[in-house]
Amino acid sequence: MRFPFPLSLAGLAALIAFALAGSAFARESVRPDRPVSIQAMRGVVDHYRSTTWLYQRAAHVPRTPTSFSYRHTTDPSYLQWTIDVWTRRAFRARSQALGAIHRSFDVALPKAPALHGKLARRVTFARRAALALRRVYPGKVSRSFASAHGKSGQATLRLWQARLARAALDVVRHGRAAVARPQVPSYLESAFLCIHRYEGAWNANTGNGYYGGLQMDRAFQGQYGSDYVRRWGTADGWPAWAQIHAAVRAYQSGRGFYPWPNTARACGLL
Repeated sequence: MRFPFPLSLAGLAALIAFALAGSAFARESVRPDRPVSIQAMRGVVDHYRSTTWLYQRAAHVPRTPTSFSYRHTTDPSYLQWTIDVWTRRAFRARSQALGAIHRSFDVALPKAPALHGKLARRVTFARRAALALRRVYPGKVSRSFASAHGKSGQATLRLWQARLARAALDVVRHGRAAVARPQVPSYLESAFLCIHRYEGAWNANTGNGYYGGLQMDRAFQGQYGSDYVRRWGTADGWPAWAQIHAAVRAYQSGRGFYPWPNTARACGLL
């Protein structure tokens, strides 16, 4: 599935901020974490165990059982072995879940790096894949979400690994309704994408009484997108496709592009 919405200035700024943050950990170890403290090692095991289980739920496969013995041992060698085991399990479970999502939803996902590939590549993959799934459900990605990073390269990796696992499960649970979006004429989609470029971010809510990428007020939302209001609240919480669909409903009701007189004129639509 391709998402035709153009990259906003905010989105470009988020990508630049994330790239700058990533340079700080580009040379970190490509192996799994080698934490010093026992508590830190247990935390890493918990991370890979929980992401494994999330992926397995998304793939509808049985959850790998555990005795949680790592929570009671103080043996660093055993804990490191457990980290490595759960890292491999999470890798396999991720492949299963994302493969199933790609087949079911036709979502374009980046190519996954090797299990112990370079840290920067693993972070980039987890982030890009998570954002691709977030655009399926809930249908939007904020600037702050897209640019998030941890205090270290490994912390950033775990942050995006966890987000990717959660996004995979969310898409499986809710994505089919999001993907089954109504079809709109291509010329109207192009027209409203142009209007959007002059209006605001898809999640805009600045307090001026207008919401979303087409700056719809509450009355407009209630008249042409009441089903979306019930589902997601004001338009800044709608997926981009829902905002466009509400605008198309207004256009087809006879209002044309007149609710956007200035920006429609800038697009040559009036």
